[in-house]
Amino acid sequence: MSSTSPLDRLESALSDSKGVYINDGIDKDTYLSSLTNDIREHMNDPFEISAEIAPPGFPDMEIGDTVSGLCVAHRGGYWLVYQPEKDIFYCFWGSDSEHLEAPGIFGSPLYCWSA
Repeated sequence: MSSTSPLDRLESALSDSKGVYINDGIDKDTYLSSLTNDIREHMNDPFEISAEIAPPGFPDMEIGDTVSGLCVAHRGGYWLVYQPEKDIFYCFWGSDSEHLEAPGIFGSPLYCWSA
């Protein structure tokens, strides 16, 4: 496990736009900058959070199992979660932090936040 803090890891990963879908006619740089700024505005002190895996799920986990990580940003029903053990970001959904779903969205923070 790295000694890099979750927020430092998030910051370093904000340059990765892999997987982010950008509609035709949308300026790529402006859109990605907007996503980055939105994540930064909603960053929080990391805290442990869990979610139930929901369809379509993840390739290496079963539907109904639980996945946990450190919430590094939160806005409304979106929870951006970092799992240091796998060095991966997830998107959890839900309004109640005690009953969240993880619908299989993982990858770069920008991809997760844009889902």
